[in-house]
Amino acid sequence: MVKKAILIVGHGSRYGYNKAIMELQKSRLEEMGFENVYIGFNETSSPKIADSMQAMAADGVDEVVAIPFFIASGLHMTRDIPPKLGLKDGKKEDCVEVCGRRMKVSFEEPFGRDPLLATLLKERIDEEMKTGNAVVIVVGHGSRLPYNKEIITLNADRLKDMGYDAVFPAFNEFDEPDLKGVFDGCLAAEYDEILVLPLFISLGDHLKNDIPPKIRLKDGEPEGFCEYGGRKVRVAYLPPVGEDPRLTELFAAKARRHLRGGRMDALVLDMTHGGHLVAERLKDRGWNATCVDVYHLSTPEARSRLADRGIEVSYEAPRKHFDAVFMPAHCPDSFIGEAAADKRYTFSEAVKMLIGDGLPFRIEVTGVKGKTSTCYLIAHILDACGRKVFLHTSRGQGPYVGSHKVTELKSIAPPYIMELPSEGYDVVISEVSLGGSGKADIALITNLVEDYGIAKDSRKASYAKAQILSDRGRNVVKEDEYGTWHSKRPDLPLETYRNVCEAVEKPALGKPLRIRYEYLGKTEEAVLGGSFLAIQYLLSIDAALKVCELMDIPADDVRNALGTFRGVPGRGEVSQSGGVWKVNERNPGISHLSIDMTMRCLKEMDALDGCLAVVDPVSRRVCDKMHPELIRSVLEKYGVEYVITDGNGGAVDTSGHKAVVTFVKEAWQ
Repeated sequence: MVKKAILIVGHGSRYGYNKAIMELQKSRLEEMGFENVYIGFNETSSPKIADSMQAMAADGVDEVVAIPFFIASGLHMTRDIPPKLGLKDGKKEDCVEVCGRRMKVSFEEPFGRDPLLATLLKERIDEEMKTGNAVVIVVGHGSRLPYNKEIITLNADRLKDMGYDAVFPAFNEFDEPDLKGVFDGCLAAEYDEILVLPLFISLGDHLKNDIPPKIRLKDGEPEGFCEYGGRKVRVAYLPPVGEDPRLTELFAAKARRHLRGGRMDALVLDMTHGGHLVAERLKDRGWNATCVDVYHLSTPEARSRLADRGIEVSYEAPRKHFDAVFMPAHCPDSFIGEAAADKRYTFSEAVKMLIGDGLPFRIEVTGVKGKTSTCYLIAHILDACGRKVFLHTSRGQGPYVGSHKVTELKSIAPPYIMELPSEGYDVVISEVSLGGSGKADIALITNLVEDYGIAKDSRKASYAKAQILSDRGRNVVKEDEYGTWHSKRPDLPLETYRNVCEAVEKPALGKPLRIRYEYLGKTEEAVLGGSFLAIQYLLSIDAALKVCELMDIPADDVRNALGTFRGVPGRGEVSQSGGVWKVNERNPGISHLSIDMTMRCLKEMDALDGCLAVVDPVSRRVCDKMHPELIRSVLEKYGVEYVITDGNGGAVDTSGHKAVVTFVKEAWQ
């Protein structure tokens, strides 16, 4: 029988703290039922790594998983430790000989990149923060190599994505920005609290002697107050992360993966937004998968289908440790419950991992407003110039031939990208609610008119939408939002679109609208039809024109296609009956912002006299709900009569009005 062992590899220190934490983690693993757990230090402390390797050889160990108790890589991880494990030439796994015994050694990565670490830090911040006006400084050791700075910056960025506005990385030595400079800057910035969060394993010289003076605390003081400009600023100095029991769970997951021969356990949350698709594809890749129906909306047929594939289905996350959890970006962490995982992926990241290559040319579109309109415009133009187009939006999916032939209703959550046609079309256009595959040929973010909160306000919409940006295609964002998206993905080139389209004449309800726009460096004109609120589509035309430029669509084809475009069914539809103008808006994105946009267009058309606005908050599988108080304030600003229904489909008396505008929050999302 093969005897397997775990070796926790630590740095070592002349203080006893590092060794005490290593021994604590060892004892916790043993309490969890793991056998043959050893510790070994790179320097100073005992036992040394070589001593532990010899002890394991003497104990008859055949396989060793060496788990580094390090936050980031560096010289110790790349130069010093591998030879002490018997590993050469940069190998992470090999068979080595120790004291005449052959052992298979696997060397794991440090834990600093693991999403669990940012979650752990968030919980510490929430426990410590006393006011709403706080700044967080994530402190790293610093290194002559880039690894430590990468990890500290990564975790600071993840905390920002979780909803903290003021988070700054800083370093004790070697790297910039230096801690003292960052702290002094925060002190001058009129925050009420400064939370200093050291990303260190244990106490030592740096945490005891170097850092406290830089944050104006004495050694041993976990908090204090600084006087600045007549203000008292609270300074909280949090302990290092090494004792946290959740790190033990992370180590345990790494060990289990090796002990069971590499098969991975996945927890997939939320069957409503495509979790079943993620679970099935993970199963195809050889994972063990548990799928959780967090909203309790799945059908018996859907649950049976997963069970027949050997996928466990439950209504709550089981209390166990998984190698990875896969969940929508908008899913709050509370849905994980008492489960734990050593990696976390959004559904967009899962799609990027699982979707195949060799697909038709793909255009993915996300944003806050104008997604559907932009997709329809692009589809109409490409169809008009002879491309075979498949269109997937919140209105449904199917081929676009002259108009959209909806054959099926499918969610626009990221996992459904994996079900789009893999052949038979020249172009597949997909509207995506939050995120995307990260592998599109063209990825477009229409706008970020509101960076609203998601996951119970623990993160922002921009965090999720940025995941559409492609590392293999062209990325397009609005010119005045370049800084926002560049800060999310500084590693990717971004192209911008701007407002190049304008009305040549005053718009009138039900009348065609002549527009002027810039395309391929020339000024062009086109006439839009009067059966829809054409003035409301100008921003979507701006975005669509940029995509067409990237695809080298001839200017004549674009102009002719704009002339035959008739809008998106149900989006700003205009009709007249019995002398009364009717404007119909049926959209999952109905909100105070979209209503304001429509009313602004009607005001520009002088169409608000005698106007009635009817708002129907019916919500069919639409996640974001309307805010009646905000909608009332918008409609009152325009001075129109309005009715907000109960959403049950009852008739509304519209008699005596010259125009009726109906807003229905309804679609398949």
